[in-house]
Amino acid sequence: MAIIAKNLSKNYGKKQVLYDISFEIPEQPTIVGLIGPNGVGKSTMLRLLAGVLIPTDGEILNDKVKETYYKWACVHSTFVPSGERGLIYRLTTIENLRYFASFKGINLHKAEKVLRSLAESLDFSELLDKKFQELSTGQKKKAAILVGASLETSVLLLDEPSNGLDINAQDDLARFIVKLKDLYHKMIFVSSHDTQMLSGVVNCYLFFKNGQIVKQVNHHFSEEELIRTYQNVYR
Repeated sequence: MAIIAKNLSKNYGKKQVLYDISFEIPEQPTIVGLIGPNGVGKSTMLRLLAGVLIPTDGEILNDKVKETYYKWACVHSTFVPSGERGLIYRLTTIENLRYFASFKGINLHKAEKVLRSLAESLDFSELLDKKFQELSTGQKKKAAILVGASLETSVLLLDEPSNGLDINAQDDLARFIVKLKDLYHKMIFVSSHDTQMLSGVVNCYLFFKNGQIVKQVNHHFSEEELIRTYQNVYR
């Protein structure tokens, strides 16, 4: 499965956020990093890839399906937003999983089994039956990521996944993202400012500037190389 964007633009009313974006992510287990300062369109791009938003102009294609990308993405992609907005507050993590899995027609028993297995990787097993509203900020972030990953969709979209996590939890998250790619052959998109986490997991970078992609790099960076490239692009 390759995901291809062609001349993609997005307006919010009279305000244009993305301008004539084109890129291709090839078919392989891939972790794509969306890089750039705040306000350059990274979160909007994630929502377009999730089928939550429809572009004003241009299109996104999945080379393996004939139906429109947006119809496919509503079933086969999962978007985990930044902050604490990902799950329903009054439900536990397991209950949230059942709720969202039912919308996508996913086997609930299988999804719960995957959740319990993945929770061990993020030291979260004992918190699965605790209500989302009772979790700390970092625990809420873990819960949202775990639910998104357990839905086993082809595409997983993570917006600022390391925000609110302590240093040890950030390291656990980086290993967790790589595990998802390797075990489940997912295509994972990560928008983040965390250069340590990005350099440890990403093998394709999209650099955003003023609503456009100004650079695509299809290989790993060390953290030093990523910082240097970032400085060159945004100076």
